[in-house]
Amino acid sequence: MTDTAPPTHRPLTPAQRPETPAAAIAALMEGNRVFSELLAEQSAGGAPGVVQIALEDLGLGLPGVAPPQQPFAAFLGCADARAPVELLFGQAANNLFVVRVAGNVLDSTELGSLNFAVERLGTVRLLCVLGHTGCGAASAAVDAYLAPAAYLGVAANLPLQAIVSPLMAPARGAADALRRVAGNDVADRPGYRAALIDLTATLHAALQAGVLRRAFHNRLGDKLDAVYAVYNLASRRVGRPSAATEGDAWEPGLFAPPDDETGFDALARGLAGSRYITATLSQ
Repeated sequence: MTDTAPPTHRPLTPAQRPETPAAAIAALMEGNRVFSELLAEQSAGGAPGVVQIALEDLGLGLPGVAPPQQPFAAFLGCADARAPVELLFGQAANNLFVVRVAGNVLDSTELGSLNFAVERLGTVRLLCVLGHTGCGAASAAVDAYLAPAAYLGVAANLPLQAIVSPLMAPARGAADALRRVAGNDVADRPGYRAALIDLTATLHAALQAGVLRRAFHNRLGDKLDAVYAVYNLASRRVGRPSAATEGDAWEPGLFAPPDDETGFDALARGLAGSRYITATLSQ
């Protein structure tokens, strides 16, 4: 076994804490890069690494001392057990304020929690909605869209309806974008359902980030921004399907949501025509 540098950032001192949204994004994406590359090396047959870490590196404070809460970013993420936000961004405890709920659905409770982080903590420089590929909530919404009669069972289950219903509009938008980009027979492609699920998850994350921008519009500026992204369960990279014709089909990053309906329409069509979604359709 080999010793490696810890893939996580240590708890941040006031001097190290990001003071702008751009700096927060850079820190998060660097953490995700290290995390994904470490796992990629082991997946390729590399020797497993041993992470050397001290108690204070966990960000939990010294024994008997409660540290002040000082996160630099706040997340609305999915409750899926495969997408632990701190871990996949390489962050110690107390660096991130994380709200997790199935389907990263935003309602008054989640919004209240994020509002607390922004208003009361004073250190949050970024709000991020994080979806993920293969999302179960997106899958339920897609299945309800593909077989509307099946939605009757969802509608009768109020807790489930509260999770699935917010994803119905993104599912319909994703299906419409796929038809316009790939043709009216796109539903006959072998990977149509899988492509529709990941496209729905991405559009949903962007839409929720757009809602956050409106909710916090009085606070946005050089000290706070709202972005979105999707965690790719296979590559462990945070980003979205790339619209570029060359290079990686998955574009790493945290992204600003569109400002209006026209922007969301353009985003949907761009994602629907991406190489990632096109490849998924053929699987």
